[in-house]
Amino acid sequence: MPALVIDSFNKGGNAHDRPRKMAVKKHELVQPDSLQPDLETLEQYLQMMNEQNAYLPPAPELVKTCQDIVKCLSRASGNEEELWVLLQSVEGFLLRIMNTVSCEVRQEVVTAVMDKFYSFISDPQSDACPAMSTVLVVIDSNDTDASMNAARWLVQQRDNGPGGAGLRSSLSCLYRWMYEWHGTPTLGNWILSYVKALQESERFDILIEVSLDNLASMFSALATPSLRQSNANVIFHVLASLRESTDALDRISTHVKHVLTQLAADSGQYSRNLLQNIVDILSAMIDRLVDPLKGEAKNNFRSKYANVIRCLERHMASKCCRFLRLRPWRARNAVVPRGCRTRRRQPTRKVGLINLGNTCYMNSVMQALLLTRQFSTHVLLKMNGVPYWSKVGILFAKMLHSISTKLNPEEFFAVVKPPFFTTDTQHDSSEFLGYLFELLSSYEHCSDANHDYSRPAVLNSANRWRGGQLVLQSASDNNNHPGTSQNRRSVSPRPGSSAAGSSSSMKRNLSDDTLVPPKKRLRMSEALFLHQDSFIDSLFGGVLLTRVECTHCHSSSLSRDVFRDLQLAFPEYKNPDGPFTVQNLLDYYCSKESLSGDNKYQCADCGVLRDAERSVLIETTPKYLILVLKHFKFDAKMQVQTKLCQPMYHNSGVTLPTVRSQAVHSCYTLYAAVIHAGTTLDSGHYYTLAKDNDQWFMYNDDSVADSDESKLEDDTSDATPYILFYKRDDIVEPAAPSLSEVPPVLQEMVLAHNKHYVETVRQMHITRP
Repeated sequence: MPALVIDSFNKGGNAHDRPRKMAVKKHELVQPDSLQPDLETLEQYLQMMNEQNAYLPPAPELVKTCQDIVKCLSRASGNEEELWVLLQSVEGFLLRIMNTVSCEVRQEVVTAVMDKFYSFISDPQSDACPAMSTVLVVIDSNDTDASMNAARWLVQQRDNGPGGAGLRSSLSCLYRWMYEWHGTPTLGNWILSYVKALQESERFDILIEVSLDNLASMFSALATPSLRQSNANVIFHVLASLRESTDALDRISTHVKHVLTQLAADSGQYSRNLLQNIVDILSAMIDRLVDPLKGEAKNNFRSKYANVIRCLERHMASKCCRFLRLRPWRARNAVVPRGCRTRRRQPTRKVGLINLGNTCYMNSVMQALLLTRQFSTHVLLKMNGVPYWSKVGILFAKMLHSISTKLNPEEFFAVVKPPFFTTDTQHDSSEFLGYLFELLSSYEHCSDANHDYSRPAVLNSANRWRGGQLVLQSASDNNNHPGTSQNRRSVSPRPGSSAAGSSSSMKRNLSDDTLVPPKKRLRMSEALFLHQDSFIDSLFGGVLLTRVECTHCHSSSLSRDVFRDLQLAFPEYKNPDGPFTVQNLLDYYCSKESLSGDNKYQCADCGVLRDAERSVLIETTPKYLILVLKHFKFDAKMQVQTKLCQPMYHNSGVTLPTVRSQAVHSCYTLYAAVIHAGTTLDSGHYYTLAKDNDQWFMYNDDSVADSDESKLEDDTSDATPYILFYKRDDIVEPAAPSLSEVPPVLQEMVLAHNKHYVETVRQMHITRP
């Protein structure tokens, strides 16, 4: 960890510009062999600097000093009273900087402080001390534009992948500080700016989920006498924005009586204002939620929230609450409940897909995706006018509502086939699935009108397929990182390809970003970019949080990688408890590994190569988890991808190793498995074992039969599960749409298909001898 060295008084300027000579011993603010910051040294240094009004360190050292102050405060402990003197010194020092340095240096200080500040609050494992919020004094709390620009900069520049993992963790941290810490007067104003910046970027999924998790504690804080008005404004903003959410009412319903009673007992004007805002917002929430209900549903609602309604009836709601002018938060891509409609009839006939000549790799994947109901329902009902999505929708509609037992997918295959795939060659089903997701993601926001399918598809500019594998490009592609002994550029290589190597050679494939190159400092005034949500990533996308910790100074760096599947390798050691399980492989994937020898880590704080430990956790869990079991390795002698055929148990339920905030969303249940039968990756056969309405079926190209989950554990053959599809336990899936519910154009295609099938069967009977 680099030292903040107090020898600035002997640097720069002439004798008249320097303060009187002082005997200042060179020493480190953060001791390299200690896990805790030397807060006493920090306090002494800041007091000494504040006494020297005519002196400030040179700009580079000043920026570094401010970053080290943030680091020290993040690891502090104690309440406001215990830290008061230190925080006063910090605030005085930072304010003097902001009031005396040039505009350019001031901008560098603000950028460096906010960058370091965000790195701590976005780390879900850091437990950053709320005293760190004192550094927000570098943003003028009275300048609304300055606060909003700083918040926008963080939201846009740190918008890292599906679910915005860093944004999610940082908002949760800020909310927690708001009701736990009262030593930073500007904290509420900053949080409100951050919330508004997330609104502008339409990150409503993050706002809703994190706000609901913290709503009960925030609402209870309204009864605290020491609550600042700025913090109350945040709570009212959140509560009013969630007024269409029954979940929000559920979270606070048990606290309403206590909060209203406490505020009503205080005759002060401040408490009266808080009370009136609460009554206005909750009354509007009750009215909004109860109005659409009819009959018994309305009676049940009033009965459930009778205590809340009685409490509100003791007070008079007004019509002038400014918070009710806010637009309610609504999650994007949410599956909208269809009123009180009874459960829709499920199709009873299972339809197979004809093998066009080694196309079982495609057939098996499409059967599994059809039973991923949130995906297939969205495709059928919402994506009829989108290139390539519409072709998937046509296939799904026929698979659901064809009166035949088998379909010819030739038209679909001709459109979505990867350009490097050939008809008569066996290909990898995992590779096809990855290409299909990238293809659909690339055209998600396009129109199907007059789309020319004869021309090659153009994938997103950030992604390219090279030689049969997907390579993700980033700004760090051309960086050379000391301390890496191998090229980790391939994020999601073909599981059995030579690019992936032996299935046991690496626990996980991570991007170069894992090694955390030096960050380019981005100024607040630089252009921001707009992120478009991806439905693919909202279902299948997750975020890996990779932590590398230096074993010498114990500083850590974080990086985040987006994944749509996890490729699980087998350990090189034998499992003493018997065959490996899927859970064993998941735990191995996320276990700690040592970086030493030729693979040492370039520690940014130490400035040299160091031994380190790297670990991975899932920071954002996907709704649907796809696991690829790396059963293959390259046989150099035979020049083929041979199969390991390791015995293992395929858990019907798994738990992802996650950060604390995601622990409640980490349990998954198996619903489909693509199985590979054969001894090499380039030969054999794929078929699917999947569950529909609690009944397992085997989809073997155009043959579909009843089956059982126990088939996954059949060790008598070379058939091994290859791609496993799991659904998160909190996900409620819609029923498959009936034919009358799909768009008219799909209805017409299905009816025409069925009519053609009936006519074909009739002609066969007529011409039969």
